[in-house]
Amino acid sequence: MSLKKRITLTICSITIFLLILLSFIVYTRSASILNDDARNYMVSQLERVQENIDLLIKNNELETQALALNQKTIAFMENKVSVRYMNHFLIEEMRKKNERYHHYMDLFILNNDGRIVATCMPEAMHLDLSTRAYFIKASQIKDTVVSDILRARSDQSLIVITVSPIRNLKDEVLGYAGIAIKAGYFSNIARDLKLGKTGYYAIVDANNMILFHPKKELIGNKSIYEMTEKILMNVNRKDINIVEKTIFKNNQSKELQIYKLMKSKNWILIASLSEKEMYEKSKELLIYVASVGLIVIFISIIMGIYISNRIAVPIVAITNYINKAANGNSRIEKSIYQSIQSLREEELLNVNSEKEQNSRDEIRNLKTSLKNMKAYLTSMLYKFESESKELIKTSQDLTKKIEDLSSRTADFISILSHDLKTSITLIKGYARGLHSGIIEDEITKRQFLEGIIGGVEDIEKITCDILDNAYEAQCSKKFNKKKIMVKDFTKELFQEAKQYVINSNRVFEGVYKVDEGYFFIEAIKIKRVWNNLLNNAVKYSEEGSKINVCICEEEKKVQFKIADEGIGIDENEMNNIFDMFYRGDNHVKKGYGLGLFISKSIIEAHNAKLYVKSRYKKGATFWFYLDVEDE
Repeated sequence: MSLKKRITLTICSITIFLLILLSFIVYTRSASILNDDARNYMVSQLERVQENIDLLIKNNELETQALALNQKTIAFMENKVSVRYMNHFLIEEMRKKNERYHHYMDLFILNNDGRIVATCMPEAMHLDLSTRAYFIKASQIKDTVVSDILRARSDQSLIVITVSPIRNLKDEVLGYAGIAIKAGYFSNIARDLKLGKTGYYAIVDANNMILFHPKKELIGNKSIYEMTEKILMNVNRKDINIVEKTIFKNNQSKELQIYKLMKSKNWILIASLSEKEMYEKSKELLIYVASVGLIVIFISIIMGIYISNRIAVPIVAITNYINKAANGNSRIEKSIYQSIQSLREEELLNVNSEKEQNSRDEIRNLKTSLKNMKAYLTSMLYKFESESKELIKTSQDLTKKIEDLSSRTADFISILSHDLKTSITLIKGYARGLHSGIIEDEITKRQFLEGIIGGVEDIEKITCDILDNAYEAQCSKKFNKKKIMVKDFTKELFQEAKQYVINSNRVFEGVYKVDEGYFFIEAIKIKRVWNNLLNNAVKYSEEGSKINVCICEEEKKVQFKIADEGIGIDENEMNNIFDMFYRGDNHVKKGYGLGLFISKSIIEAHNAKLYVKSRYKKGATFWFYLDVEDE
């Protein structure tokens, strides 16, 4: 088989394989997604129906309770109004309700024996309801009860009856108020919902009777669904909530049915959709993909013929060159320099053989490309050699930084361990002294206890300090910036700094000059930076030395500056003082090397910069600027 045919056949085969794979993936994924969407939609609609029915039932209970609490109802049960008056009142109340819903069938009053003593329907007068389950339950629990689906004696329509006890001021049950409402009042929501072309919703009550179904002849009859009886037999199980089942109908078509149990009434909500309709959109998408695929196959055949004609001859030349290059594998063993020289001296294509071969534009272009590639590879080898040196240097610098950070981390852990161990040893010594019972002097015991408390407070202070610093290091760029008045904020910082310096037995010198405006900052974070710089100035200076504090505005910026006459910073350490855990060679002062690192992070997160200048043994100056916004 020729090269052209093989190329064309390969392209077509790959295209067909990818098309089949794509069609399979599209069909299965779309079917899965659409089916999941259908299931989720059906479940969400059932939940919507449940919420509406629960709401209507609750509303019906409240109306019944309102009727039971009505003063006229109570007066009737206390024989203060006549039956005729009460019947007229009930008829008027039902008329008002039916102006809105048209579902109310009767409002009635029962005595404690279960007989109707007042009603909107004369034929129901003196009717005995004492054997009805809902009345028995209401009389037992003395609370509102909603019945299951019942058939009305007047017109055999489906109704739901709600009864609620009537109580006097002594909380004695005088009788029961009742409302009979058509069952359609609760099922209308299911009637209004649509589920595709063939899908439908149904409702089955706690007695396994159909409350709602698209086929009206089934309403009021026993459920035609096998699952409803099983669900009702297991209503007390916690895992019975939503049941999904696929069944075969008489015509052997599949139908997905989802059952949802209403825990409040033990009614079952049902959603049903044929599987054929569920997969209909997936099949339409598959047909579309297949149609596009046929067009792609036709185009791929044309492209295969065209591409094979364009690349067949150059491929032969490339194959010859690859064979020639494969025979010269000894070059791998040479050094980079020798390889470069070899590439310079070697002719990739023999000039004499070019004259013997058929001259075609593709071959000439391929020759030119190969020569250009040789020049490019030569240049890349030189660049590789140069960049490898830079990479080695960068790697060495990075290794040194990592080692420095590791060393500083180890120092940090060592200092922290020493501080904790000192306090723990102190506590342990005092505790053993008290435990031994040798010390009987109360003053000495008190001193020992105070020593233990002091040690615990030292440990607590160290722990809180480390946790605060660690939190700031992790969260230094998470801010809640707000408008802060410049004068109020800066005045507070200046006064606190003055008091702190004076209390530390240092000489305070300060300059304060700001105008109106506001900062857009997180004040707590900036205070943290200011207090840290001020604390360092006091920590690394001697008593009696001067500390200069300057808060001055210049060109819509406020400068915050603190200068001391302390030990200063060695020039060799200036580039490292803002690194995490870094502490200078002079470790006389206690610290953990986090303060300046956190301060720098906070200032940079406010789009500013923390500056420093120092002369060793002469003191240090730190400052930063914050932008002032117009009010």
